[in-house]
Amino acid sequence: MKWLAVVLLVSLAACAIVNVYVTFPEEKIKQAADDLLGPAEPVKPKTPGQSFFRFDFTAAAWAQEVGISRDLKTSSPVLDEIKRLRDSWRDKIDQYKAKGYLGETNNFSLVLKDPPPASIAAEVKNYLEKENQQRQAMIAELMKINKADPSQEKTFRTIFAEVMINKYTPSGAWIQEADGTWVRKK
Repeated sequence: MKWLAVVLLVSLAACAIVNVYVTFPEEKIKQAADDLLGPAEPVKPKTPGQSFFRFDFTAAAWAQEVGISRDLKTSSPVLDEIKRLRDSWRDKIDQYKAKGYLGETNNFSLVLKDPPPASIAAEVKNYLEKENQQRQAMIAELMKINKADPSQEKTFRTIFAEVMINKYTPSGAWIQEADGTWVRKK
């Protein structure tokens, strides 16, 4: 009877929940930012002559290999929906940034910089709020699905802001530099 209690105790201890957080290097975060912030790419159809085993099996094997190497996951139903929504208003946001109405902060959010004309002020504010909401959800989902260490959120935001400013923000837009000063992107 004593051994049964020991086995039961060991079994219960084996069921303990352990939270493991992962820390990601900057280059992996930059790649994730590029994957998520860039415009949607069209799906490439299979070319005639590609066999099922050669194409699909290889892709599945690669996906397993990527998971083992601890690359950042950049796809989930939530992230896919965020990307779809952001792509739907990307052109409007870029127009408003180029005109100086919206500015890119150094922590991956948009702010109102120069007041837009009254005729479009409500629309600009609406896009600003929707975009910031989706950016917040994007970072939260990335942290969650990758079990990222919560202390890395600031790093994620900083790197996503850098990628957004350097690659996806049009010339003439207001951008916030690392020291907090605002300049127009050249």
